[in-house]
Amino acid sequence: MDKLIKSNPEEILQSAKSILLVDWPNAGVPRALINAGFVVYSYSPDKYSEALLVEEKPTDQDGIAPGENEHGYLIFRKLKERLETVDVVNIYRPENELAGIVEKHILPLSAKTLWLHPPWTSELARGLAAQHCLEFVQGVNIAEVANEIKSKNPKS
Repeated sequence: MDKLIKSNPEEILQSAKSILLVDWPNAGVPRALINAGFVVYSYSPDKYSEALLVEEKPTDQDGIAPGENEHGYLIFRKLKERLETVDVVNIYRPENELAGIVEKHILPLSAKTLWLHPPWTSELARGLAAQHCLEFVQGVNIAEVANEIKSKNPKS
């Protein structure tokens, strides 16, 4: 029987350590997650990268610096090996890509949560989460939840 695990976004993030972003609306999303203490990965066609904040603009070809602010450069370092596991997969992609993302990323990486980033919502995503016994969040900005957690625990 399919079962959808009831999900509380704050509890999910409090128990998570790593997050895979499959696209995102702006650089504020990976920045907020990194600043809240998460290990953040991203996926772009055929490669995984780790998102990092660094003080100085990288000079090597591996790092991509899409922008900077007073808190350093956001870069994405290509990983030499495939990821083994992540806790949460946050998706900012259209509904027609969701089944492929579940099959290619969520299941092989043993993720516990499918988090659909707003403004995307999807009954298909809800069904996929239920089918695979995943926690499911939609309509909630993961960066905002991370910022709330960080503000409640500023030393973490």
